[in-house]
Parts: sequence; structure tokens; C-alpha cells
Amino acid sequence: MESHSKHEQSSYFTVDFGLILIDKPLPYSIYVNSSSHESRDRFVKIVGAGEVLTSELVEGFKKYHRVYILETERSLYLMSLVDATHAPDIERVAVIKDSAIKHLDTIFDPSKEFNTEILGEAIQGCHDSMQSMVGVIRDYDINNLKKLIGDLSFHDFYTYDHSINVSMYTVLIFKSMKPNAKNEDLVTAGLGGLLHDLGKIKIPTDILNNTDKLTDEEFAVIKTHPELGAKLFDESAPELPGINADSIKRVILEHHENWDGSGYPNGLKEKEHHLFSRVCAVADFFDAVTTKRSYSDVMSVEDALAVMERTVGKKLDPEIFKFFTEKVSKAVLNGKSAIELPEDFDTERPHKVLPLQKVQPKKISSDFTKAEEPKKKKAA
Repeated sequence: MESHSKHEQSSYFTVDFGLILIDKPLPYSIYVNSSSHESRDRFVKIVGAGEVLTSELVEGFKKYHRVYILETERSLYLMSLVDATHAPDIERVAVIKDSAIKHLDTIFDPSKEFNTEILGEAIQGCHDSMQSMVGVIRDYDINNLKKLIGDLSFHDFYTYDHSINVSMYTVLIFKSMKPNAKNEDLVTAGLGGLLHDLGKIKIPTDILNNTDKLTDEEFAVIKTHPELGAKLFDESAPELPGINADSIKRVILEHHENWDGSGYPNGLKEKEHHLFSRVCAVADFFDAVTTKRSYSDVMSVEDALAVMERTVGKKLDPEIFKFFTEKVSKAVLNGKSAIELPEDFDTERPHKVLPLQKVQPKKISSDFTKAEEPKKKKAA
């Protein structure tokens, strides 16, 4: 057994016995902490990379109570979860989500050190998490994904959960449109969804976490986040092998553009904004109104689709919404038909209560009489 001491346990992370890869060569090494003193960690390698574990051997390891993997091998562990099909999906996705949360926290937590190098490393970590997530959920349908998201734990900071949910919905909406999409494209689409709110690290948290109606000045600040995010992404220059970085940047920049050109920051219209950006907009809207938070009730799927349908051709791409509704529910018209969200509804903000309102009747002229027909000219 190979052993060495470490004063900082942070170079290792602990893993659940049920999520160790079995019956296939391990891409990582497994360690135990043989020290009885918390201040003197002594990690001992008990299984090396390339060795094969059986379920019987894993049972034998439980006498150690905890097993560890080097932090430098985290990405290898995450990718191994795709093949750890003996474990329930909810457990595998929870671990991948927690890994993504760790990287998002590095990005968004204002109390932590921040520079473009750290940001680049965190984005690369998000990429590793997204690769694993795509491997686990790529064969899900959207209904099953919604249930899975509902079963996962949520965190106090809205942006973390929302970004991860949007990434997963973006992957599956895109896959429903492009069933033969390459894995790299699914990861790119998902990473765009995961990072779409990157610019919010430059927005004051008192504005981000405000569940009351924003002032015009506060909303103007919120509206700067797409351009801020695109600039940060450029400056961080993350290494993303096989990924189209420009597509991710465009999702960050364009996810608030609308189909009819009324969005921001550049008023792009219809297919002037990237396909991934338009898919992300649908995913963003759906998660914002259907995913349960501790402080807010949500809409049923049918009601959500009915409300979203009212924005088709204005905010949302009609073709993408059609693909989405076909995969989510056959009962689009079963939702309440007399409710809608205000045109300035911001999917990026938490709400104590969704600002639903009755559909406003179309204004018609107070003059109900027919216009007089033009008088015929008299014959000369």
C-alpha cells in the first residue's frame, strides 16, 4: 500500500461507497485515511487506477467508513458516474450537481477571491460536471427530468439551482430537436445554459436576491449582466477541449433576446440569435415558473405551457416551443387560458409569488359604427 501524509485534506474528497465504479477498470485511485488524529491525515492508497473492483470488494471496504479520491482526479470520478449504472440516477445526478455547485460558488460567492484565472478554472470545472451530467441524462425525456429536478435538494442561492436546471433542460430540448446531436454539442448547449447568468457576479447581491418589484434603475442594472458575462467569459479564456467557446459566449450574451426583437442587449430578432440561446430562453422560462422553491409556489406544467404559449412569436421561438410542448405534454390547452405573466417578467429573479395576472382584453375603438363608405363620384 502506498501512503503519504497531507496537512490539508482539501487535496482529497470523500465518495459514497455506492458510487464507486464496479466491474470495470477504475480511472482513479482510492485512498483511506489511516490516521486516528484529525490534524494528521495519512492517506493510504488501497486501490490503484486501472484495477477492477467487484461488489464484494466494495463491501469489504466499508470497514474503512470513508474512502477518498485525489482532488486532481475529480473529473475522472465524475465521468465514471456515467458508467456507474448500478447506482440510482438521483444519487449520480446529486453528486454531479454538487460538483457544479462547488464551481458556481467559486464564481458567484462575493466573499471568495476572484480573478480571471480562478474564473477560468471554475468554468473548466463546470465543463467537467456538464460532461458527466449529459452522460447520465441524455436519454431522459423532459417529463422524467422535471421529476428528477423536483427530487433534488435545492440551495439558498437561487442562481445556483436555476442555472443547473436550465442547463439540463437546455440539453434535452436541444436533443429533442436534434436526436442525433454529437455529445460535444449537447455539452456545449448545456454549458451555455449553466453559465448563462455569469454576468451576475458583477450585479449587487441585494438586487439579485430582491424578491420585491425592482425599480427602473435596479432593472437597468440587471439588464447589464449579459454583456458583463460575455466579457468575463472572454477574459477567463477557459480551456474547453471539443467545445465551441463562441457558442457559449453567445448564449451568455443573447439569452434575453426575444424572437420579435424586443429583448436586450442588442434587440436581435428571430434567428439572428444563436439556436442555443433560443433553446436556453425556453428552458429558462420553464424552470423559473415550474420548479419549487422554499419561498414560492409554482405553476403546474399545463398552466406554465399555457402562459408560455402567450409569449410565442414575441419572446419565444415558435418552432422550439413546439418541439418542447410535444415532449413535455400533449395537453397544452388544458392550462388556465385566462392568466399570463407581465411582459417585463424576469426569469432570472426569485419571486415571493409569481406575478400572474389576468389576460388583458384587447383594446378596441369606442366607435362601434362602421366607417362611412366613400361617396361615389357623380358621373361627369
